[in-house]
Amino acid sequence: MFKVLAHPARLKVLQALDGEELCVCDLAELLGLSMSGTSQQLRELRRLGAIDYRVSGKFAFYRLADRFWLDLARTVLGRVRSEGTPEGFKQAI
Repeated sequence: MFKVLAHPARLKVLQALDGEELCVCDLAELLGLSMSGTSQQLRELRRLGAIDYRVSGKFAFYRLADRFWLDLARTVLGRVRSEGTPEGFKQAI
């Protein structure tokens, strides 16, 4: 679970979906990734149960499924930033 949350792109997705529903194309633009690359990040978050989606026509719209994951990520990042980043953990953030 922490490995999934440690990826910067996935953290950006969680933050972007806070109170919003966005399509893959919007998320790809936000992340600066291809649609395929973005879909890979979304798949990991879906597997975790952090996000959910609905299909409307040709578009898939994503939203937070469980706010717990966003809150957990923010708590961990806040702690790391206030106490310093341990060696070996720097690459994950």
